[in-house]
Amino acid sequence: MYKNLLLLFAIFSIFSTPLSAQKTFEFHTYGRVGISSSLDGDKVGARLNLSNQGALGGRLEENDYIELTGVTNIHRLLDMKEDAPKIQFQLTTQSFSGNNTFIANDTKTNFVEVFLDITDTLYNIPIHLWVGSKYFRDKNIDMADYWQFNNLTGQGFGLTIGTTTISLIKALVVQDQPGNPYGDSNYDDGRQKHVISLQHRWHLNPNHTFNFMGEYHFTGKDSLTEPQFIVEEISDYGWLLGVMHMYQKDNFLNHSSIRFGARIANGPGDDGWSSRSFINFGNPNIKGRYDGAYGINITENFVYDINKYWGLMGYGVFRYAMGATTPVFVADNRPNEKWDLSIGFRPMIYLSDKLQLMLEYNFQMRDFQEYSQGLTGFTPGLGQMNKFTIAPVYVPSGERSLMARPHIRLVYSIAVYNDVVKKYGLSQYYEAENSGSVGNYLGLKSEWWF
Repeated sequence: MYKNLLLLFAIFSIFSTPLSAQKTFEFHTYGRVGISSSLDGDKVGARLNLSNQGALGGRLEENDYIELTGVTNIHRLLDMKEDAPKIQFQLTTQSFSGNNTFIANDTKTNFVEVFLDITDTLYNIPIHLWVGSKYFRDKNIDMADYWQFNNLTGQGFGLTIGTTTISLIKALVVQDQPGNPYGDSNYDDGRQKHVISLQHRWHLNPNHTFNFMGEYHFTGKDSLTEPQFIVEEISDYGWLLGVMHMYQKDNFLNHSSIRFGARIANGPGDDGWSSRSFINFGNPNIKGRYDGAYGINITENFVYDINKYWGLMGYGVFRYAMGATTPVFVADNRPNEKWDLSIGFRPMIYLSDKLQLMLEYNFQMRDFQEYSQGLTGFTPGLGQMNKFTIAPVYVPSGERSLMARPHIRLVYSIAVYNDVVKKYGLSQYYEAENSGSVGNYLGLKSEWWF
């Protein structure tokens, strides 16, 4: 299967002459691949961020990952008239290592995007429609790989009229794939969840834009088959409201957002894949409902290409979530309340067109709770990490920009942990059987997108 898949993308690349509006086939890709070490024996380099936080805390130690996207402009293929509907078919695969080392080890590949995208006019009303499985999300905090506001990636449809979009998402995408950095390998009591989303973008002026969002979540009756569960079924609903402010002027770009979700819209419950509100957090009550549950998500992100000598980007993410007010603990080690804070800054110094220096500081603080057999719990304290990175970068394009790619980076990171992180192993660095209060990472990494 994978050989045929690679052949398909090879064909796409042959037909994809330099990008233009006239082409029939397009090929795009994002990826990062390299070698690394934890400087502790022969161990492969491990992520230094706090565990269950995804790439929050900085992403320069992320494992190998590749996306391949093929696009067919069907209206060009069929030689339709210029005023005819614009029809696209898009297919995206993701590849990663199933054992979280190098991509050549236990390589996993799957489809994450398969959809039709149509721009048309119905009854003199311009519309934009997609149907299928899609990365349905907006703005990304690049240095933390965090989709900060409306990550509704899943299978369903979205219909845009003007600047208003309504969508229905079936929240089952890429679940239950062990080792998948973008999936859910843990129990999720909202498997049959659906999300109705309404989003409206308001352009106040050329510099200020607001994105308003409302969501309604609902489930069918979801049976829990594990014998220790007291709750037999999960059946509930939830709602979410949010707003994101976008400011852009010259070389400065800023995004700030706040979101509040109630009941089963109080996610993200899995912190490994950004802000997915539909992966609810915490435990239900004995009736299988999330009465009293809520979650708050606040983000800030800026990118500033200051001048030809340096640039600066930074972010902050605060999250708080709580499950039902009278919970029944349906899974081991599953807390019912949490909060975390992550901040980071990345100065980029342009030593020359092609030789640049990336510096990075990240701080994480995480409330840590531990439960035993779903009955009793305790809070040992706050896990904290301070991480510093220095990375000389070769930029073959010679572009002096924070978002220039491709990159080849020589990355050295050092992380200092407090006693809570060390004692309870709250980092992938400790999962790799390292020890001590300081984590190290050395890697030669490539990253690209086009």
